[in-house]
Amino acid sequence: MKQNAHVQRFTHADNSQDATLYSRRQYNTGTRKFPEEQSEPPQPNEVRCLQPSTADVSNKEIARGGNEPGNRIIIPPCISKADVQALLNAPYQPPVTKASLRELDLTLIQSNINLRVDLNYDHDLHFTPVSGLKGEKKKLKAVLYWQSLVAEFRITQHYNSLQTCSECKAISKSGGDVSTVESKFYPRLPDLFLNLKELLTILVPDRDQDQISEYLDIPLLTQMATYGVINVVGLGKWLCELLTTHCAPMRDIYAQEMAEKIREGFEQGSMEALVDGIKKLFDFLEAMKLDVANHQIRSFRYHLIEDTVAFQKDHFRVRIRNKRFNVKEPRKWFLKNVNGHHQSCKNGDEFARTTPLHAMLHGLVDLCVNADSNFPETLKHDVPRLGAMRDQIQDIIHINICLLVFDEQIKRLVGSRFNPSDLHPILGTRIKDLQSRILDLTDGHMNPNETMAQMWSQHCGAIALELTNAAFSVCKRVGCFLPDSEIETTARNLQMQFDDERLNGCRAQEFATVLEGAAQAHAHVFDNMTTLNISEIQKRHHNIRQGSQHEFQQWRQMPTEDDMARKLAHIAVIHMRVWADMVYLTADGEQDVGVEVE
Repeated sequence: MKQNAHVQRFTHADNSQDATLYSRRQYNTGTRKFPEEQSEPPQPNEVRCLQPSTADVSNKEIARGGNEPGNRIIIPPCISKADVQALLNAPYQPPVTKASLRELDLTLIQSNINLRVDLNYDHDLHFTPVSGLKGEKKKLKAVLYWQSLVAEFRITQHYNSLQTCSECKAISKSGGDVSTVESKFYPRLPDLFLNLKELLTILVPDRDQDQISEYLDIPLLTQMATYGVINVVGLGKWLCELLTTHCAPMRDIYAQEMAEKIREGFEQGSMEALVDGIKKLFDFLEAMKLDVANHQIRSFRYHLIEDTVAFQKDHFRVRIRNKRFNVKEPRKWFLKNVNGHHQSCKNGDEFARTTPLHAMLHGLVDLCVNADSNFPETLKHDVPRLGAMRDQIQDIIHINICLLVFDEQIKRLVGSRFNPSDLHPILGTRIKDLQSRILDLTDGHMNPNETMAQMWSQHCGAIALELTNAAFSVCKRVGCFLPDSEIETTARNLQMQFDDERLNGCRAQEFATVLEGAAQAHAHVFDNMTTLNISEIQKRHHNIRQGSQHEFQQWRQMPTEDDMARKLAHIAVIHMRVWADMVYLTADGEQDVGVEVE
């Protein structure tokens, strides 16, 4: 799924923005299970471990807010430039911390407006680590952090070694300066211990909190690290047993891999393997928190959907009262849709009358077929859905143009002996493959501020080549020849059709009329149902559609007209229950805006 689904965020005070570290995607993760309490793991035997050493280790826990810890450690001359840069520039906090996981807490999940709106429409919504540009930036910082930890362990090994480093001795004799400010770094290991303890504290039940206090005595661990006597193998084994007691069973193998990697790193003296095991530990803790958050979403889903209208109304009333929400522009937009729907009623008999819900659906359809239209602030939290539908409509229109040009191409090449419409059943698989290849050509290539229609136009040449290749198989079958200029001719025809649609939008308007009529029919049914019942019916329809889809799907799923009509009706019904009396209708309601109340 594109993001082919995109999971997102809630750190602001009013919870109006997406979260920064986690996104919400549609996947079914199953039911989270909590194993029974196990017996306490055995105490580890003390063994020598290579850990970073400091000249004067402070037992004081590291202050938050960017303050750097304790005394700095001299970087030996033998350390590579890349490791020096990592030691000096990497973040001091590990990639996963209690603070970074805070957005997955139940209180923030329940108070997040984005999630509360999305839950009505995304039936398998759950959290995953954020992807895209923000995800890449997060990964780069994490890579730098773990590299700095490897370098820190190497320096510990250097200082704890009984042998003199010949490389350092040679550099010192040559006059190299090893005592400048730039050649010292703040150790990260004490803060890593502290973050590990905090993470375990929020993930492990109260009955095992005493174990955490016993095994993760931060001042003691820091002091032991100074002399390189931490039992990392025993610590890894204890962590594995503790975490597998409380994690989902499917994650047990990852906990075991973590402990095994730590053991391998210690026994082989490989700092890279040791840090890889620690990295797996923090990744595992993040996964545990994600499992808990997703379990809570599933557990509270019915309640959150039932409460969606009341919650949203309370949320937005506060923003309106605090003058943080402009109601004038959305109301103006709604009144424009009332007039637009009145006009469509006069021009045809599709709709018998105008109600607030009819006017809203007219506006939603107009937003979806006109890429230049701006979304009103009242629809801010529905923009991802409506924006995706806007792109899907353009996909449908342009794929139909492509198939029309294909028909014209066959007729021009083969002649009147063959009806193009008769060829489609014969070439059914070919047409499906052609659609998939065309969508593949145009998938994931949109630039910022570029519309889907513009993107299709940019790929005219490649699409024309695919159409011509498909036509070639027909020409071979009937014994006619394909001119050398056929690709250029097809590309010109495509560009002309695309340009005409972009300028006049005739196909879009035809599609809008049909879509609006279908959406009105669904909205009439939904309007007499509870929010939970609507969501459940939509979920059943979605599951049936997923089950009936062909095994081989094109890159971008092509929804049916009915799929889009149902989704628009769902959005419109929930939206009007939230906003009708707050923004769109005045106290005397329909007389002011010229609509009928059912």
